[in-house]
Amino acid sequence: MKVTLCKRGVMAAVVAMCLLSTSAARAQFSPPVQADLLRNNPKIIKLFKSVVADPSESTVRVKSNDKDAALGTIVAADGWVITKASELKLHGKNVVRLKDGREYDAKVVGVKDDYDLALLKIDAEELKPIIWRDSKEAKVGRWVASVAPGEDPVAIGVISVAARDYKPGDQPPKVLAKDGGYLGVGLEDADGGGAKINQVSPKSPAEKAGFKVNDVVTHINDKKVLGTESMINMIQKHKPGDEVTIKFKRDGKEMELSAKLEKRPANLLGNPQEFMGSALSNRRGGFPRILQHDTVIKPADCGGPLVDLDSKAVGINIARAGRTESYAIPSEVVRDLIPQLMSGQLAPPPEEPEAKTPPKKEEK
Repeated sequence: MKVTLCKRGVMAAVVAMCLLSTSAARAQFSPPVQADLLRNNPKIIKLFKSVVADPSESTVRVKSNDKDAALGTIVAADGWVITKASELKLHGKNVVRLKDGREYDAKVVGVKDDYDLALLKIDAEELKPIIWRDSKEAKVGRWVASVAPGEDPVAIGVISVAARDYKPGDQPPKVLAKDGGYLGVGLEDADGGGAKINQVSPKSPAEKAGFKVNDVVTHINDKKVLGTESMINMIQKHKPGDEVTIKFKRDGKEMELSAKLEKRPANLLGNPQEFMGSALSNRRGGFPRILQHDTVIKPADCGGPLVDLDSKAVGINIARAGRTESYAIPSEVVRDLIPQLMSGQLAPPPEEPEAKTPPKKEEK
């Protein structure tokens, strides 16, 4: 493998940092680590300029309703950009800003809910697509950089867990709003649409209302439930004490029940330590396959490429998941999804009209 002199300097520097990290257990017997050698120090980050120089040309800033929402990654020269879906207003105003400052209105062409990916189309030509490398090449302990459309990486880190498939309990909940409503069910996507209940928590609002395992939820307050993510988001928009009307299928029969949502139990709010160090993504778990690294990225910097020391993208950053965890969707997964997203088969659902609040009755 050909390694440039500049990248040799990067590798030498990160090896030095590795040695410092290994000595942490003996810190009480050693002089304090110099701040200049910490990996979040600007001097160390600048060593990665050569690593992110090329992929930064393939990275964009995505603004949604005039606010920085995410980063995006150019995947085709004629204006196709992949990004993080849940940070966008799918039916709002989305704008892509290139590294050179040019801005384009962006259309959301496709959405893959389970991976939280959206494909945008802008009216631009001769862009520089990202260069991919299979995530299997991203071995545990290898250095990676999170790229932005600038000269420096947004952060650097190492691969902490090799690409793996989802297993219940090995990722945080998809969405966790502390003040959101709580129903008390476990969910999985149902064949043909909807969300299938695979668990009902004891003494939960769901149990009190009469829901059972294998019920398939189709509508909440007359809004269609597309899948598990759709149902979670709908419930989370409500507050404890709200009553929701839920339509579902049980043994092929269409039924309807009302449930009064409650406050989420304290033991389900997660480990408080996970909220230390940096803000977490609103959608940060439940992905079918992830590549885990310890890069400290901001939620608004997800959607951009995660690259190795050869400047190849091994994944697309998708979530800041915990105090020491960030997730990327492996590059081979993204590449397989791009044709589906381009085809229109995964077009975002039409915008639903806001429910009208009935007028209050005048007291007599």
